Amino acid sequence: MLKLLWRRVSPWKLCLLASLVVLGLNVTLHWRFDKLEWGAEGVGNSDWRGLSEQVFRSHGFHGTFENRLRKLMEKSTDVGLDVIKIQNEAPMSVSYTENLIECEDFVKITNRTYLESGWTKAVYKGYYRGDPVAIKTVDVRGHHLRSCVTKGRNHGDCYQQAAQKIVKEIVVLQAIAHNNVVKVLGFCVPGTNRDIQEVAMVTELGEGVDLIKLLQMSWEDRFRISYDISSIIEWMASSHYGSLAMNDFRRQQFVLVNGSLKLSDVDDLGFGDPVCEVDNECTLRFASSNFTQTLPCKEGKCSNYNEMKNLFNGGRHFTTFLLPHGAPESLRPLVDRVVDGYSNLTLNSRQILRLMKKIKSLYISGKYLNRPIQQFSKDYQLYPASDLPGKFDYRCRLSLSGSGCTRSAYDVMEASTICDADPECRGFVVSKQTTWSGRMLVHFKSGYGQPEKNIDTSLYVRTT
Repeated sequence: MLKLLWRRVSPWKLCLLASLVVLGLNVTLHWRFDKLEWGAEGVGNSDWRGLSEQVFRSHGFHGTFENRLRKLMEKSTDVGLDVIKIQNEAPMSVSYTENLIECEDFVKITNRTYLESGWTKAVYKGYYRGDPVAIKTVDVRGHHLRSCVTKGRNHGDCYQQAAQKIVKEIVVLQAIAHNNVVKVLGFCVPGTNRDIQEVAMVTELGEGVDLIKLLQMSWEDRFRISYDISSIIEWMASSHYGSLAMNDFRRQQFVLVNGSLKLSDVDDLGFGDPVCEVDNECTLRFASSNFTQTLPCKEGKCSNYNEMKNLFNGGRHFTTFLLPHGAPESLRPLVDRVVDGYSNLTLNSRQILRLMKKIKSLYISGKYLNRPIQQFSKDYQLYPASDLPGKFDYRCRLSLSGSGCTRSAYDVMEASTICDADPECRGFVVSKQTTWSGRMLVHFKSGYGQPEKNIDTSLYVRTT
């Protein structure tokens, strides 16, 4: 076996790999699970039985982890993932710090509850030092294990096969670290003589991307999501590992973390554009949209294949229906160019992101308002340090609040313009709260009464 491995990988690569892994992992990752206790009810049970509450015993295993990591990487070469390049260029060592959640820290994760299951993994929510986190581990009653065992395979082998996907996810998520990729906060890999199925990973906690919720968002928040997906696709087009492809592009592969869109599921991430000999082998087909485009074959690779595939799917699942609706009129020409770039692949990801940055700059700076003179309407009376809490609230379109009419505005002048255009509006309250872009939150009111004192708000009442 060693001779076979030696023939496959040159000696200098093995030495370099071993040195890098030892350097990155020679910290306090010397712990393992003592036991995994699964309830008879399975992962659907409301409490989380995946991690034992017993005290974890110390056990050095970085050598074992190195071997498994190497085997994992070798298996990943099917999709073009380069072992040496990952170890050399990926910011994996950044995660191996004193702040990393390790095996013995898992018992400190409190209020653990089951969230959902996929084909292979089960996901749980918990709190670590007061912050919400997500925990992923093998779904012991998942489709993958049941299907594997049904085919006559050994139960332990099926466990290991499922856990291998989690190990791959640990490695890949750290390798493609990006602002719009969910952050790995920690993980636990069992030590010597322990089966690999007992792997667990801790990440940022995000909420699912629900279509109805997306459509109910304000344009500002929908623009943020569209900007994020543009940023992800542009980065994937020129990553450290070449062009990356989201081969199974679905909204379910993303989560919202504090309003920001992040890629969380990398099971079907592909590395490198397809190989080719002629242009006809580089045809993109989207049967559901009746769209086809043939790309050039350059130097044995389908040029920009992954990038264009990601763009079309990104537009289909996010941008083309999120960005146009409710966009400020002055920004519509730029928005239309972005949508056309996604829908018809008339632009590459860098050009699209450049347009999105321009829209963002115009929107945040208020230049999209095209106002020659900043002059506030005289039709409003100012009541400083005043508020109408819970009074005269009403429902309006594109509200950020479910019970009232709350919208964002660049300044008081824009708030008054919004109020003027709404027949129900009789005034508004400006707060010191701001949105992600720095715009102020404004609560619009359908009437006026005796105000209450509030040093953090200002009340404006229509005089006509």
